[in-house]
Amino acid sequence: MILELSAIHTQHRSSMRLTLVVLGCMLAGLLLIEVAAPLVPNSRHYLSWHQLLETLSIVVSALIFAVGWTTFRMHRQRNILVVACAFLGVALTDFTHMLSYRGMPDFITPNGVEKAIHFWLLARYLAALALLLVAWLPWRPADGEPQASDGSWRLLPMLGMLLLVVPAYILFLWYPQWLPRTFIEGQGLTPFKLNAEYGVIAINLLTVALLARNLWRRTSFDVALLICALLIMTMSELLFTRYASATDLYNLGGHLYKVLAYLMLYRVMFVETISAPYRALSETRKHSQAVIEAIPDQLFELDASGRCLQVHTPQQRPLFGLQRSPLGHNLLQLLPPDAADSCRRALEEARSQGLSTGQQLQLPDADAGMRCYELSVSTLGHDAQAHFVVLARDISQRLHDQQHIEHLAHFDSLTGLPNRTLFASRVEQALGLCERNQQPLAVLFMDLDHFKNVNDMLGHPVGDALLIEVAQRIKNLLRDEDTLSRQGGDEFILVMPYANAQDAAHLAEGVQQQLDATCQILGHNLKVNVSVGIAMFPTDGNTFEALARHAEIAMYRAKQDGRNQLAFFTEEMQAQSARILLLENALRDALAQGQLQVYYQPQVSIDGSRLVGAEALLRWQHPQLGFISPAEFIPIAENSGQILRIGEWVLRTAAAQMQQWLEQGYSTEMTVAVNLSMAQFRAPGLFELIGEVLRQSGLPAHCLELELTESVAMHKPASVVQMVQRLRNLGVRLAIDDFGTGYSSLSYLKQLEVHKLKIDQSFVHDIDRDGHDQRIVQAILGMAHSLGMLTIAEGVETAEQRQQLHKMGCHEAQGYLFSRPLPAAEFDTLVRSKGLLPTAAQA
Repeated sequence: MILELSAIHTQHRSSMRLTLVVLGCMLAGLLLIEVAAPLVPNSRHYLSWHQLLETLSIVVSALIFAVGWTTFRMHRQRNILVVACAFLGVALTDFTHMLSYRGMPDFITPNGVEKAIHFWLLARYLAALALLLVAWLPWRPADGEPQASDGSWRLLPMLGMLLLVVPAYILFLWYPQWLPRTFIEGQGLTPFKLNAEYGVIAINLLTVALLARNLWRRTSFDVALLICALLIMTMSELLFTRYASATDLYNLGGHLYKVLAYLMLYRVMFVETISAPYRALSETRKHSQAVIEAIPDQLFELDASGRCLQVHTPQQRPLFGLQRSPLGHNLLQLLPPDAADSCRRALEEARSQGLSTGQQLQLPDADAGMRCYELSVSTLGHDAQAHFVVLARDISQRLHDQQHIEHLAHFDSLTGLPNRTLFASRVEQALGLCERNQQPLAVLFMDLDHFKNVNDMLGHPVGDALLIEVAQRIKNLLRDEDTLSRQGGDEFILVMPYANAQDAAHLAEGVQQQLDATCQILGHNLKVNVSVGIAMFPTDGNTFEALARHAEIAMYRAKQDGRNQLAFFTEEMQAQSARILLLENALRDALAQGQLQVYYQPQVSIDGSRLVGAEALLRWQHPQLGFISPAEFIPIAENSGQILRIGEWVLRTAAAQMQQWLEQGYSTEMTVAVNLSMAQFRAPGLFELIGEVLRQSGLPAHCLELELTESVAMHKPASVVQMVQRLRNLGVRLAIDDFGTGYSSLSYLKQLEVHKLKIDQSFVHDIDRDGHDQRIVQAILGMAHSLGMLTIAEGVETAEQRQQLHKMGCHEAQGYLFSRPLPAAEFDTLVRSKGLLPTAAQA
């Protein structure tokens, strides 16, 4: 079998290289003996050489026994004990073999070649069979054997070996005639002797084969060197099958090879039982030292009196930051009194219980102010003189992090105000106190007006800094018993125990005055308005949830009243809030259930003779609630986010209807006007949606008119101008709805380049008798004419209003004078019956 070193387990490669070198030398020696033996005469000093070599082999065998026997308590390897006891027998029989050799004084009975051979063969078989048993049995500790705990189990194999050797001695010394002949003078070795040697060789080779299986895996012994020893023993046996004279070179070489084999076996035993444990101990120490060096904690050893014996600190820093080295000194005397007491308690706990953990001590630190250490103490020994091993872990950062986490768990990370959890707990306590003492309590819900504009226009860093400033200004007005919390975004809620309605109103006004003062925020001068809703305990609720909900409802009423207002909760607000919630939920299913319809109101030339367009208006007829005004449900749709879905449906429906009218003969100059809310205009994909609607409906782009309110048009003017330009390039017409109610500038209108301005009905209502309205409308018309825009007046209800607008130069009109909004079918009937529908040719 050819062994490839790369296939052998890495543990055995180095030993296998040595084995191959040694075996190569042994084979060379074997060939040399084979060549030289016939040429070298028998030595006259053979006996001396024989005794010397046998003495060496006996010494090595005794060492093998001594090493294996004495170290058994440490390694507890059963196989090593077997080899050790076997080589005790080998040492004894080889010693008797040496004494029985011809030329030596008679040992009990007359000496002779065969007497020496008998003891020789016994020694060889003891060694061979012991090594075969070792190769066969698994290598494991003898802990599971009887009496293994105290090591007395090792006496059994030794007694067994002695019981085997003693009968053999009796047989060889007094009854040798019972044994076959092994040597005949003048003839040499007998077949029995040769076969006996071949038997030893066969056993050794079988052992080698069994051991070779272990070369491909990690083992607890050196397989390669053990194989090397066995093969050298085999070579020795081969030489003993070759000699014809008891004093020739073959015999001498066989003894020499036996000594070398035993030396190799001794090395295996020595390495396994002594060198390997010490090497493992050295590796363990190195590993332990590396582990200690890697520990970021401080580690030190104290004796029973507290004297410091050893110290390890990261990066060789002073222990606990002490000015002097504690080595050789009583550490407890070097520490401040409080820290020394903590350390002493930990040592006493470890002395009594064997271990102490969790004891903390604090020490002053030049950089961190105070540092906190957690001690873990274990004992070495259990008497009064026991030493202590102390691990001191710096937990300052951990405690700081825990405090920070606890702070985050209860306080707002931006403003430092109590968060919802802590605020709710404090409110429950305040409610309990006020209820027991029959005292009022006020809850103020505050929301900053138009705060979103700050984030959108100036960025979130400015918005965050503004929130911090607002929180601080409000806190400056509070009593010690008041609690302010940020609920998220720009909403704050305040609880005032023992405060009546007058106290709450006074504080709310103070907050508005404080915030009205200019704030210098990151280079920006800002003013903030706040809407405040107030709910009182116990009239408006007995729980925090009820009071907070009612205060929020009142805050929304304050916003509806014009913002920067305060409002107390009333039952009417509750009813309105319930109504809003009811409509919001009902609106979610209204579209799917066919409750929503698109109505169309005619837009006509100012003289009333020709239809120029139709405005698509949304109507809601609920089966239980009846007709619901757009003025009521449109804001709900916008606030709840449903306006995007509904607005898209209106756009698709109106486009499809307009295309149908075109196919029925309506003029291609006619437009259908669809209102776009702020949410729709800001939603991503608006341009793509309009393009898709035009493609699917087949409607020409110029027949679709999109109406934007002034507030929508003025939101982020740059992005609005860009979107309007894209829509104009698409061919869609645009109009500004409710013009005159916002704050558009002439230059901005010029940039927008819309097609039409829609004059708000608030200016139309009294235009025939109010000179002020007439002047406003005239200014709007003049501006539109100068920019080349069409104008349309909405809310025209009387002939006088139409005549006045006609005289002032308005182009188109819309209102109840011509028709109320109608379903599509009724709209078609109306315009045809009144002759408002021009043909394509007329258009």
